[in-house]
Amino acid sequence: MIAGWELPERALITRDGRRLRLRSAARPADGRWSFRAALRQARDADAPFRDLLFRDLSLDDPSLTAGPSLAAGPSPATSLPLTAGIFHASRCGSTLVANMLGGIGGVQIADEPEALLDLMGPFWTPVPAGVRQDDLRLVLALLGRPMMPEARYFMVKFSCIGLDRLGELETVAPRMRKVFVMRDPLEILVSNLRLRPGWSLSFHNPMRRAFSLGMRPTAAAGMDIETFIAAVLGRALSLAADRIAGAPAGWLLVDHAELPGAVIDRILPWLGIRPQPEEIAGMEREARLYSKGRGDRPAFVPDGDRKRREASAAEIALCERWMREPHDRLRRFWQAQTRPGTS
Repeated sequence: MIAGWELPERALITRDGRRLRLRSAARPADGRWSFRAALRQARDADAPFRDLLFRDLSLDDPSLTAGPSLAAGPSPATSLPLTAGIFHASRCGSTLVANMLGGIGGVQIADEPEALLDLMGPFWTPVPAGVRQDDLRLVLALLGRPMMPEARYFMVKFSCIGLDRLGELETVAPRMRKVFVMRDPLEILVSNLRLRPGWSLSFHNPMRRAFSLGMRPTAAAGMDIETFIAAVLGRALSLAADRIAGAPAGWLLVDHAELPGAVIDRILPWLGIRPQPEEIAGMEREARLYSKGRGDRPAFVPDGDRKRREASAAEIALCERWMREPHDRLRRFWQAQTRPGTS
């Protein structure tokens, strides 16, 4: 293990207060920085961790700010600002986008880091907004420590939950550019109902269920889990549409049907990043594989038509009830951006 390099793993609320779990980490075996790979390697090795109270944490503490020894480039104690956030409504190609962006030498990307998901999810709802912002600021600073000499851009792929915390995130990271990846809502819903996402576990806790929906506990009490999943996805779409409507120039919308080409043709130019030819070739190889999983991954096979065919009448009704209207609003923003003569 590299002394002093600890990854923020989880944010927890315990009886004695808010805690951040830090896991000791080593540089991945292939020498490339990947937050997910480094944390997985540390967990597999049963690396030591420590849980510290947020109120006792300070970025002035050298044991926190230290990172792996870098021969050149920025100081490990200097965190990169958040260049871009990748947002989505679940199962719509955002992992592919993150994987492709991670193939660029200067990009350091954290794919749905659990500590941030905790801070932006239902667990942290009872915490005052100002305190949440302080916690976000600290965790982003820890995630943004350069882990390779060439690191120049720091990006995070967020979960679909927590979009109602976006205003707090923008306050903490005012330079962040925002990409929203969208997809046909019925395809999204079918994917989430066939393989339930981790956030669906909030359904089983009445308070967390209500927080996830932005409702009073009594209003959410009679839902079944299928309706809960559709309602959470619809809320994510609606929150995104509302936010984009307020400041459309700060957003780039990408449709699943544009992938993988839109990463190279639209996202990178919008972020001002020019990849090298070998990096483009690597991104194209990545796009041919199934985006999730470990080790040898199978080739990607388009599944949108299959998901729409598989949808039951009840699932179609759920999609129309909860997801169609906000998706149509997002679709209009996307059409405005992709119309010839617009940026």
